[in-house]
Amino acid sequence: MKCQVVFLLIISALTAHGQTVEERRKQYLKESLLINQSSDHRHPISRRVTDLDSTWLEWQKRTGELPPDFEQLRSYPFLPEPLITEKDGKKQHIKTRGEWDQRRDWIKEQFQYWVSGMRPPAPSDFKVRILSERTEGSTKIQMIELSLGPGYKAKMSFELMIPGGKGPFPVYMTQWTHRNWAQLALRRGYVACVYAGADSKDDTQAYQSLYPEYDFTALMRRAWGASRVIDYLVTRKEINPKQIAITGHSRNGKQALWAGAFDDRIAAVVASSCGTGGITPWRMSDPQYVNQTLDDIASNAAHWFHPRLRFFFGREDKLPIDQNLLIALMAPRHILFQYSTVEQQLNPWANEQSYHSAKKVFAFMGVANNIALAPRMGEHAVAARDVEQCIDFLDASFKRNNIPWNTTLNFDYDFEKWAATRAAEKTEALSRKPLHFKIYEDQRKRKEQEERIAESVDWLLGKEPSGAKPSIVAPTDPSRVDWIDKITGRPIVKNTKSEHIGPYTALGDHVAATIYYPTDAAGNKKTRANGKIPVIIYLHEFAYAHGYAHGYSAERQGNSRLFQSLTDNGFAVMAIDLFGFGTRMKEAQHFYSRYPEWSKMGKMVGDTRACIDALETFENIDKNKIFLLGNTLGGQVALFAAAKDRRVAGLVTVAAFSPLRVSNSRYESIRILSHAHGLIPKLGWYAENPAHSVVDYPEIISRIAPRPLLVIAPVLDRYTNIPAVRENLATAKDAYKMYGKPENLQTEYPIDINRISESFYDRINMFFKNVCEASD
Repeated sequence: MKCQVVFLLIISALTAHGQTVEERRKQYLKESLLINQSSDHRHPISRRVTDLDSTWLEWQKRTGELPPDFEQLRSYPFLPEPLITEKDGKKQHIKTRGEWDQRRDWIKEQFQYWVSGMRPPAPSDFKVRILSERTEGSTKIQMIELSLGPGYKAKMSFELMIPGGKGPFPVYMTQWTHRNWAQLALRRGYVACVYAGADSKDDTQAYQSLYPEYDFTALMRRAWGASRVIDYLVTRKEINPKQIAITGHSRNGKQALWAGAFDDRIAAVVASSCGTGGITPWRMSDPQYVNQTLDDIASNAAHWFHPRLRFFFGREDKLPIDQNLLIALMAPRHILFQYSTVEQQLNPWANEQSYHSAKKVFAFMGVANNIALAPRMGEHAVAARDVEQCIDFLDASFKRNNIPWNTTLNFDYDFEKWAATRAAEKTEALSRKPLHFKIYEDQRKRKEQEERIAESVDWLLGKEPSGAKPSIVAPTDPSRVDWIDKITGRPIVKNTKSEHIGPYTALGDHVAATIYYPTDAAGNKKTRANGKIPVIIYLHEFAYAHGYAHGYSAERQGNSRLFQSLTDNGFAVMAIDLFGFGTRMKEAQHFYSRYPEWSKMGKMVGDTRACIDALETFENIDKNKIFLLGNTLGGQVALFAAAKDRRVAGLVTVAAFSPLRVSNSRYESIRILSHAHGLIPKLGWYAENPAHSVVDYPEIISRIAPRPLLVIAPVLDRYTNIPAVRENLATAKDAYKMYGKPENLQTEYPIDINRISESFYDRINMFFKNVCEASD
């Protein structure tokens, strides 16, 4: 019965386009309820979703609102272009400021509808009451309350700290939570303004009932409240109205950005660690990026965003707007984003994508340097050194000092720059004939095909430089583990013994790793009857901030749970940060200058093979039972590694690939690898003609056959063309049939998105256990 239900759900999900609009929207709601975090108020800060509804489900049931008809919404797998509009289905490039102004109005309208809720117009007047006044040295400190809105019932209180001396002064606005930041700005000659738009003191909460015809959410209410403070500030003679800056951290960084985007009187914004809903695009706030996902933030703090935003979890590419467009509204004014590159809820690569996109508008206005980044190392919270640096940016923006400002980028790869000096390579690439796997009974032809495919895969991955294996690979003392590990943390797995490999005894080219061994009741390594332990090498997602440290789950401890399930079933687990991720972020920064003939994917595959080299030397490991488990990006690495290395005894991939030869504007399987992440640049030569790609996944998988392979392709994975995957795997099945092992290629199509859900654990473990038993 359960299988029948799953089958019906799959058919329903795949045939939604044949339904009426109303039927489709109802189906989308069912899917949304299936994949979204089911409960609100999972964090103490959470408040009512609306004035009438405690939870998102209450709102949906009361309003009867359904998801949009996603079939009619255009997919933007990458960020929507800020300087391109669409009219009658045709793209139009913005060429004048007047056209940009129209685009700005559209962005504001769309953002309010989908993300923030509608904000009221500014009130026509307000009343002022000085609650207190005192001096501290030469500083005048006033506590002020504004009364505004219907019946003057809306309040906004704030503290002004005015430095001694002759004004007018620039203004440093921040929320009640960050008064100590304001103190630093005061020392630097700013009027410090601390307003009650924070969790610790929030005068804007009452606006929800005072403006019932407007559905602006908590963050937008606070941003709107900040603008009401500015209404007053511009009347004060001590204030320079052209030098008003607003700043905030985390959720307050989000509202600072929102305030600046909607209020042109704000000359500069400093948003610190503002993450999802701030600098991080919604399109890159999903499980494969292992940052705070749309459903997580919208259920943890459901009052921050409009309820209809949650419909887009799993379909983020269909959202008409994104945070890069909101950031672009700040042009030509000044904006700085500061964040730690290893924060648990952030993804620094995604942040830089927003920066690059929004910067196009600043460049269009001739002020490209008015948008800046200040990535740092450390935890989520900031120190005085960080705040001082941000004030340096404001000083530079307001021409108050000569401290030079330089934006540091960690991911400055650009495909066009890579390709600019490689005309001969492009000619070679386009002259190659695409290989299509065929069944050959003739052993000679079969061998020739294998060699051609192997050569094409090697060509794609690039020329690996000469190297040498390490003389010794062994565990090290935990005190010698990379200090970044101590910030990001690592999976915590009960009933295991963990061993850290490196730094002085690292594997491969100075690569650190961790192995989790299952243990018995006495704490000894738990071996099988042959005295050995089978091992699974785990290859992680696009987790730029922290590699394999966390993994996706509602509590962001997915890998702890995943590894626990594997070790509980008797497997050892080895994990490394993939090249360019986590502790190895800086290692990859200038890769194509250092290794112009190689590829990052080639390096990742080389590191994976180095893991196998190391495991073969470990006494307790069964070298005949070395497996790979790859999740999204890790799944791609696993496929290429297994195609090149026969020592891989079997592998599982989850949400790993969408076929290359049908890459299009909806499923950008080629540009994701060649342009966005720079993993296989040579694929970029085929971006305009995907059908000409030298190989596709049937050919890659044919190099794995007949070894056991389980492909889990969630049918709601927005990155994956599921019908094309089915066709690819049907062709790949022919390779397994050719070797007489069709049962060794297994597939699963669960109703889920691009993640390893806990419901997958049993299937993954059963697959590996069956492979072990079959080879005993």
